[in-house]
Amino acid sequence: MKKIICLFSGLIIFTLTSCGPKPGTPEAALKIRKDQIEKVEKKVEKTVSSIPNWCLNPPISDFAIAACGAGESANMNMARNRAVLDAKRQLADSIDSEISSRMEDFLKSTGMGANEQVKQASEIVTKNTTIQAKLTGYKQTKSDAFSMGSKYQFYVLVEYPIGEANQALLNQIKQDEVLSTQKDADKAMAELEAEIDKRRKNN
Repeated sequence: MKKIICLFSGLIIFTLTSCGPKPGTPEAALKIRKDQIEKVEKKVEKTVSSIPNWCLNPPISDFAIAACGAGESANMNMARNRAVLDAKRQLADSIDSEISSRMEDFLKSTGMGANEQVKQASEIVTKNTTIQAKLTGYKQTKSDAFSMGSKYQFYVLVEYPIGEANQALLNQIKQDEVLSTQKDADKAMAELEAEIDKRRKNN
């Protein structure tokens, strides 16, 4: 009876080992690689399924710029900090685009966009405004966290009022001697100020 059991056990072991590729062979390396890919795919699938809808589709508004950031870490606070930093980086790019666009509108309104002195002044003002806007005015509106194995996945939605960015630009233009004294500068600033007031009232 013992011989039969041993023979049967040996047959099972032989069957199990014969099913897989021999260790050290190209086939075995390929299988390991395939298993690794499947593991990564499962993790990605789980991560994607956990993303909140508000993060996949950040709100689009005429009054505020929004960005969703994601962060992962074994430490929850670190995951949150990474998510906020990710959102701020995206937001900074959007603020930069918004301010640059407004400055272009201002230069077109004054009709002096081709003047080299005006061009240099506008670049300085745009840069200063962008730095100022990046440092203040952020608002965290939503956040969510999920456990992903031994790590935390954190999502955060950050917004910045467009009116504040435009106001910062207007303040910088008023302080600049070159831009504020251009022909039709008062009219262009008045138009920008009217737009700021409109956005603030409707916000």
